[in-house]
Amino acid sequence: MTKPAPRGRPRKFDKAKTLQVILKLFLANGFAATSLDDIAAATRLTRPSLYAAYGNKTAMYLLCLETFAEQMAAAVLPPLQTGKDLQAALAGFYDGALDTYFGSKRQSQGCLAFTTAIADVTSDTQIRKAVGGFVQSLDAALTTCIAHHTPHLTEAEAESLAQLAAGMLMNIATRARAGARRDTLDPLAAASAKMIAQTALG
Repeated sequence: MTKPAPRGRPRKFDKAKTLQVILKLFLANGFAATSLDDIAAATRLTRPSLYAAYGNKTAMYLLCLETFAEQMAAAVLPPLQTGKDLQAALAGFYDGALDTYFGSKRQSQGCLAFTTAIADVTSDTQIRKAVGGFVQSLDAALTTCIAHHTPHLTEAEAESLAQLAAGMLMNIATRARAGARRDTLDPLAAASAKMIAQTALG
């Protein structure tokens, strides 16, 4: 007969999978409205186990933001680097973002950075820094892509169009959060890619 584990010993768990559970909880409720009791209940872990694995609630949230940013990068950066032209590159960028937002679900809760973390950037400097870094990374990747396909543009013009493209992504993420279906957002994404490409090409 297997002996039971001594009382008080924390059970082993998969940190990466558990972090995804925490991420989904933050995505659903936001940072402020998610309590440690909520996280403990969702993960079936005690507070001491959560603290030992991830730190306090802010540290958990920052780690979730970092993880989400990595997932987004894996989905949206390759199309920007391999698109045959600017419109195709931007279309792939938006498609990758929507894949991240929706996955296999019919309804999306939006973007962890744009539609939940943005509510806390004014009250928490660490969250503001993390979201700012996320936005800057998107801007930089979009600027590089636009400059590559439209070398006639000045650096300032490429940067402005990149910010416009990122702004359209925020629009799409907000609509996804508000309940828009994927089949209504795909045409918006395609139109956004076409508009920005046509503007860049003059």
